[in-house]
Amino acid sequence: MAKLTELAEEYREAAVRLRLAIEDRQEQAAQGNSVAARELALLRQMLAEMRDLRQLTQGYYTRPRDGTYTTSNLRAPRMDMSKK
Repeated sequence: MAKLTELAEEYREAAVRLRLAIEDRQEQAAQGNSVAARELALLRQMLAEMRDLRQLTQGYYTRPRDGTYTTSNLRAPRMDMSKK
């Protein structure tokens, strides 16, 4: 099982590959390729999520978490048993 710091590095490497794919699709979209334009939007979203996950795993034990990719903000609902 990988440590979170190692996982953060893998996310960084994946982000680099996504960035290269984005540059490739930008060139294709500029030439009028409509499929590349749709893929470009998806790749940009994937890159943003990859960066978020890298930041989360990089400082998982040292920084407070906002609940975006964790369950740190989950709370059990309060139930008033007299209102059932």
